[in-house]
Amino acid sequence: AIAHSYAHLWDIPTTLFRFFTVYGPWGRPDMAYFKFAERILAGRPIDIYNHGQMERDFTYVDDLVEAIVRLCNVPPVRGHATSATTDSSSPSAPYRIVNIGGCRPVTLLDFIDEIERAVGRKAIRNYMDMQPGDVQRTEASTDFIEALIGYRPTTPLSVGIAEFVRWYRDYYRV
Repeated sequence: AIAHSYAHLWDIPTTLFRFFTVYGPWGRPDMAYFKFAERILAGRPIDIYNHGQMERDFTYVDDLVEAIVRLCNVPPVRGHATSATTDSSSPSAPYRIVNIGGCRPVTLLDFIDEIERAVGRKAIRNYMDMQPGDVQRTEASTDFIEALIGYRPTTPLSVGIAEFVRWYRDYYRV
């Protein structure tokens, strides 16, 4: 609301980004993929919530950066909409919200399988109930970003996870 107000009052072009489960080198240590790699490499069990019955729309960090750079070249204009059904442009301000995600959810168990492949060993799996406040599935609608810049993230999970594990092993010397 504050960003929209400033865009409206001062005619400041404003794009808000909604990221969908970003992963890759230099990632956040509190994220599941980071913890999974760390624990698998150390031979420690990983906690798998909702018994693995969850899906996430993962976005590789390089794809995220590419989308942001491209969006910088097309600032929002007051009252200008696209043909996308998910257009979040404001009719009264140079303001919009853009999803940046792969638009292809992956099951948590498939995600863990991919980390195991990249690490080269199986995880010790500790299946648990769903955490309070968590969601079962996320998926980005990319119609709007595609209408704006003709782009959506495309890095396959196998490539992104392998790159993260390579970085992790190099950075932490494991």
